[in-house]
Amino acid sequence: MTRMTPKAAIQVLVCAAMVMLDSGCVRATLRTPPDARAAADSIFAKYAASLGAGDADAWASLWMEDGVQMPPDAPAVAGRSQIREKLRGILTQFRFDMRIHTEEVRTAGEWAFARGLYQATLTPKTGGPSIPIDGKFLTILARQADGSWRIYRDIFNSNLPPGAR
Repeated sequence: MTRMTPKAAIQVLVCAAMVMLDSGCVRATLRTPPDARAAADSIFAKYAASLGAGDADAWASLWMEDGVQMPPDAPAVAGRSQIREKLRGILTQFRFDMRIHTEEVRTAGEWAFARGLYQATLTPKTGGPSIPIDGKFLTILARQADGSWRIYRDIFNSNLPPGAR
């Protein structure tokens, strides 16, 4: 039997991976079924609407009990109740007008991964200039026992450089 060189072994592995990708073996595990896309779009519509209404309870209901939000320039916020309380503090200071555009949703089993863009305007309740926000997000959704989806992890940040925010 002839021994393969390390370079030849790597070439064989790369070729095998390319065949698997081309044949759909890997694509079948990471896909976007229509129900997951519709669920993500629904969640993000409720997300924006509840912020606009100043309703921290409705917004928090979109999250799993052990959800984690990872905002920019701040520590992670763990747990639905902590996430809700952090938002309540923000909602006492600002009114929200938010638009969310989901660019893609992929699923793997009971998980969905949503990526997109958002624009928001925060208007101080005490007066002063509005704050425009332009950013991107990556959100992990988890399918619940009843087939619905909730936010499990959410990370977002600005598209603007630090000096422009």
